[in-house]
Amino acid sequence: MRIIYVVFAVFLMALMATPGKSQSKKSCNGYCSRTCAKGEKEEHAKDCRRMYCCL
Repeated sequence: MRIIYVVFAVFLMALMATPGKSQSKKSCNGYCSRTCAKGEKEEHAKDCRRMYCCL
């Protein structure tokens, strides 16, 4: 029974160590800013790090 727990724990650690694909990070085609103008679209981009990519 302990072997099953060890295998499951290793599987979970490997699963958590792989990068997630939930939010694709792409390059910004607009400009980076902390806040975007009212009519602009905010996206997350790899280039902008913690700021928004304003389009």
